[in-house]
Amino acid sequence: MEQLKIRKFGPLKEVELNIQDYMIFIGPQAGGKSTILKLLYIFKSLREEVFRTVSDLVEGLHTDPLPELILKKHIADKFNHFWNNLSRYGDFFLKYAYEDDKVITIYQKKKVIAVTFSEKLEAEIRDIFAALKTFITERYKDASKETKKKFYAEMDGYISRLFGKEKIPVYIPAGRVMAYGVADRYLDQRIDNAMKVFIQQVAEMKPLYIHQLEKMVNNEAALNIMDRESLEMSITRIKQILRGDYLYEKENERINLEKKGTYIELPNASTGQQESLWLLMQLFTAMLSGLEYFFIIDEPEAHLYPLAQKQMIELITLAANYSDNQVVMTTNSPTVLKTINNQVYAGSKKGEQVAQVMNSNLWLEGEKVNAYLLEEGVIRSIIEENSKMIKPAEMDSAGAMILEEFKLLTK
Repeated sequence: MEQLKIRKFGPLKEVELNIQDYMIFIGPQAGGKSTILKLLYIFKSLREEVFRTVSDLVEGLHTDPLPELILKKHIADKFNHFWNNLSRYGDFFLKYAYEDDKVITIYQKKKVIAVTFSEKLEAEIRDIFAALKTFITERYKDASKETKKKFYAEMDGYISRLFGKEKIPVYIPAGRVMAYGVADRYLDQRIDNAMKVFIQQVAEMKPLYIHQLEKMVNNEAALNIMDRESLEMSITRIKQILRGDYLYEKENERINLEKKGTYIELPNASTGQQESLWLLMQLFTAMLSGLEYFFIIDEPEAHLYPLAQKQMIELITLAANYSDNQVVMTTNSPTVLKTINNQVYAGSKKGEQVAQVMNSNLWLEGEKVNAYLLEEGVIRSIIEENSKMIKPAEMDSAGAMILEEFKLLTK
């Protein structure tokens, strides 16, 4: 099991977290929930920095005899870039174990960031770079295109296996409505770097949606889809949440409404529609691809009516169950938590009656689910050991606190 350890990073004091297939974080604002999501994204996307270092070597940008040092610098730069002005965080310690003997540590001491690899991981990284250098210096010039292609395909495989299971990390931040108000020319300004990544992903996906979702599924290119029933269920929920179909036509975005012949241009759509649209499309695009993903989702319920919140969580669960995907999310919505509990209950032996009215694609295995309360810099599990469901008292804790305050005021 992969594991993240955090010590004295921002609002987080001491956190030790085993990474499971379906994880939920709740807690007060500014408590560190989004910080955990960003850390997970960075550690899950470090393959990109290895590929970047390989590319530097192939193009001759670096001739350093120890390219693993260049890799460590790339990782430190990425980390620094993601947070901006890390010196204000003071000394901190972060450790991510992909496997028992494959570990990366990032720490800051006296305002200097350092990156270290475990012995086995460092040895494997050195082997990759050594093989690459040998190929470039001894065989690259005379090698055929087929030989080069085969070599780099093998190299891709080694890099993909460096950090445990190969899953594509996708970070979907809160405040997604910003994607419609920020032009490309402003991306280099002071926008949160997670939002920059999201906006760029949205720009790449828009041209895919020139057809309605049903047509995309029925297209010849989609004949190898893994589970047509799940995709059809996903389309139903996307339409329910958007109240129509999203289409991208000649730089114009619109939602064709349920009433035939009527539509609304996206800038005039509701905040809920704008906030949810590219979370919905990210999930659908991932399912259609059939690849394995690590979804990191901040506040999926934002600006949605409770029924739409339930439909959103159903879609996320469909995506999680589609191709061995993993999901990590934050929420403070009792509706979201109760929906997840219903899915876990349906997946248990005791939930036979619920299971009869709920498609098995919407079930969750309790053993794969964990939920945590993050408060005052530490976390604790809020899952009942026997039922594997979120404790009811924790789901209603926010409402209970408000009620107690009201009682005090009215005494």
